Amino acid sequence: MNFTDELIAQSLSHICKSSGAKVTDFKIIKEDSKELPKRYNKDKLVLLLINPNSSFIYWEITDKTVEKLGINPKNVELSFKLFDENHLEIVEFSSPFTIGDYYINHTNTHKAIYVKLFLKVGEKLEYILSSNLIGALDKTLKFGKYSSLLDENVSDDLIYTSTLLGGK
Repeated sequence: MNFTDELIAQSLSHICKSSGAKVTDFKIIKEDSKELPKRYNKDKLVLLLINPNSSFIYWEITDKTVEKLGINPKNVELSFKLFDENHLEIVEFSSPFTIGDYYINHTNTHKAIYVKLFLKVGEKLEYILSSNLIGALDKTLKFGKYSSLLDENVSDDLIYTSTLLGGK
C-alpha cells in the first residue's frame, strides 16, 4: 500500500489528538523497505494461540530435510498432529507444502497444546520436529486479569519480563 504524506500526516494528527498530546509539527521519515524473504532455509514449526478454541501454526521445512528421507521436495505430504499436555492427539491435518500456515480449531479443555510435524514416507510417518508448547486459555479469567491456567502466585514482573523476551 502506498500512503501519501498527507494521509500519513492526517493519521498521525488524529492519534495525537486522541491521546491528548498537542503535536503540530512532525516530520515523516521514509525508509527504504526491503521485502522479507519467502524462505529462511531453516526447519521451523511455531504454534500461536488465537483464542481458547483456535490456534495458528506456521512452518518451514527445508528441501535438505526432505531429501535426507529420500523424498522429492516437490512431491511432499506433511502430517501435523496437535497434542494436549497429556500427549493425547486432539486433531490432525495434512499439507503438501513445505512452507505454509494453518488455522486449527480445537476444544478449550486443554491446559497446554503443541504440534508435531511428520513427513509421509510411503505408508510411514517420519517425525521431523515439534512446535513450542503453549498454555491454552481458559474461557473464564481469574480476577479478570489472567487465565485460570496461570498460577495465582506468578508475579506481574515475571509475566511482563516473559512478554518482553517473547515468552522465553
